[in-house]
Amino acid sequence: MAEITAQIVGKLREKTGQRLMDCKKALGETSADSGKGEAAWVDSAEAWLRKNGLDKGSKMAEKSATEGLLGHKSAADGRTLTVVEMTASTDFSARNAEFGKLLNDLVELADANKIDSADALNALKINGMLVSDVVKELAGKIGENIGIKRVVRYTGDIGFYIHHDNKQGAVVELTGVTGEKAAALGKDIAMHVVFAKPTCMTREEVPQEALKKEMDIQMEKLKTDPKNAGKPANILEKIVQGQVNKFYGTMVLPDQEYYKDGSKTVSKVLAESGATAKRYTRFEVGVI
Repeated sequence: MAEITAQIVGKLREKTGQRLMDCKKALGETSADSGKGEAAWVDSAEAWLRKNGLDKGSKMAEKSATEGLLGHKSAADGRTLTVVEMTASTDFSARNAEFGKLLNDLVELADANKIDSADALNALKINGMLVSDVVKELAGKIGENIGIKRVVRYTGDIGFYIHHDNKQGAVVELTGVTGEKAAALGKDIAMHVVFAKPTCMTREEVPQEALKKEMDIQMEKLKTDPKNAGKPANILEKIVQGQVNKFYGTMVLPDQEYYKDGSKTVSKVLAESGATAKRYTRFEVGVI
């Protein structure tokens, strides 16, 4: 067994941010690798810490992560967008230079490999290490729960908007328009998405339970309203349907009042340009 010197313990502590006693234990448990050289021994000890849940990065995962930033990259022709959402426990850590550098590196990596999920990005390697391990290492170093929450990739006739604080944004894919027109209109609709926060692309996506609850509420209101109490059932149903349409407008993107002009719906704004919205994704760090 090689001697566990203060120097090698110090290197392991610097790399992992772990307690002295845990570093010594890890080096002792992996002493068989000491003959491979100091660097290999430290790597083995670090792996031992991770496997046994003693690395600082693993412990940081117990903290909540409700802050973070969005990183994005779009192609020169505007037809491809990659967005990586990386979370942290505090906004202070999200503004850390190392956090920002890693986020930018991950955006480049995800874009180059056409990645569209957090799991797929975590499984790639960067600088010879798994992305998941690199993220965990930074978590231990900063003392925060850091993670890749979401990776989204769009290709086609798209427009997008990322707010200046890199905490909110949206991307919209359109049909019926292309090129600069798609980018401009898509950006406008993306800004609407950030502002109005729709939850569905179509009425069919609205949960039936929520729809039934709304219809019951509206019908009950009519029954207790003296102005409507004596009206025929078919008239009451039409009134309820009108209220349901307003309900759709609270969550279905095409049915919402356009944020720039409340006299128009989003579907009407799109139709005026000969476009329709195919899909969208909204980002709000720490919320969705």
